[in-house]
Amino acid sequence: MEYTFKVTYDAGVRKFDGLDMYYGSKSLAAISEFLLLSIHAFLKEEIILQAPAAKGFKMVLQRAYAGSYDQIIQMIITDTETVSLMTDLGKSGLYDLLKYMLCSLLGIPFVLNNRKAKKKLNSLMQQNEDLHKRLESALMSAHLPVKHQGYSTVMMLGRTPIIKFDETTLSYLETEIVNPDTEVIPVAVSRFNARTGTGRFIEDIASISHSFSPLFELSTYEKTIMADNLGKVAREEFDPLNAIVTRVTSKDGRLKRYQLHGISDA
Repeated sequence: MEYTFKVTYDAGVRKFDGLDMYYGSKSLAAISEFLLLSIHAFLKEEIILQAPAAKGFKMVLQRAYAGSYDQIIQMIITDTETVSLMTDLGKSGLYDLLKYMLCSLLGIPFVLNNRKAKKKLNSLMQQNEDLHKRLESALMSAHLPVKHQGYSTVMMLGRTPIIKFDETTLSYLETEIVNPDTEVIPVAVSRFNARTGTGRFIEDIASISHSFSPLFELSTYEKTIMADNLGKVAREEFDPLNAIVTRVTSKDGRLKRYQLHGISDA
């Protein structure tokens, strides 16, 4: 079983005039890392932090096309267990999960509709390790041709575009503005690490998540209601808590993350 990805480097704010080997190779390596870490998590429902630890499949570079720089990446599944898992998830489920993860990291609205993709994501929600930070680091490197050459980068699964990296997505990754005011917002907990107090909030059951970190040490009560709420979200129940937060946004005002001041269930 094989799936084909395509990464195209082309004109952005500057005309395409050849892909710098250093930035291009770093970008491709980062995209490979993103695919290995995220797909392993989706299929195995296990978080790994090093790309070589991915099991059951590999990413192989194929011949590039002439013209603007197109790189073909073949995902080759190497064992029967992974074939079974991938068959169950399906190509549309894989597409939705990859797009959801990329959109959540880049502040782009995307509703996850695929039933099997939702089930996989719910299984991952119950793990404390936060895959997002590791993937965010990979996305910074994936943007190097955008940052240093003014190009754009389009990532596709088969013939279907998944995401486009450009000046807007780069700005989202690189800039943060802390709102001076606090506010109370209704949110549910889609990921939570009781040891660090960090995690992710959602504003409805189908929305992308945003990370939060506490400004003060969480009380036992706060940890308990957040852990309980996480269990509800895993069962696709949206029963929001009241969170006192400060918004951290990108330069164009899109939400990046929350600073958490306190949280209650009433």
